[in-house]
Amino acid sequence: MFARLAIADDEDAVVGLARMQVEETLSHLEFMEHITRDTFQQSIRTADPTIFVVEERGEVFGYLMALMNGYAFTDGVFVVQEVIYVRPDKRGTRAAAHLVDAFVQWGERVEAKEIIFGISNKFQPERTAKFFELTAGAELVGFYLKRVRGE
Repeated sequence: MFARLAIADDEDAVVGLARMQVEETLSHLEFMEHITRDTFQQSIRTADPTIFVVEERGEVFGYLMALMNGYAFTDGVFVVQEVIYVRPDKRGTRAAAHLVDAFVQWGERVEAKEIIFGISNKFQPERTAKFFELTAGAELVGFYLKRVRGE
């Protein structure tokens, strides 16, 4: 099992995982395949966003989507993990840890001043935060709050 940058051949697998992720963790949103495919193609063409996948024997079963941004008030860049998802039958393996390791290594290669992890849904946020702390040495420094229209 290992994590790597997504390639064009991973599109269908990532789209399928994104569908599962939205249904499981963001059920108030409607999954839109054409937007997901556009996002994936943007990743392949420009690396913005950057998508990592985890695979074993050619089967992709998890992904992490990250962004790189410049600061509005100083020089340098920071990277942000926006989505991490591992298929339910592969949870409890090292899949998510491999994705986080690949993301952190990428952040270090691009000399990011900050490597940021986010949790933007209600699916096991405390467990996920603890995972980021233990796996990547991340530190809880604030909160992510949102207001969902219609709720």
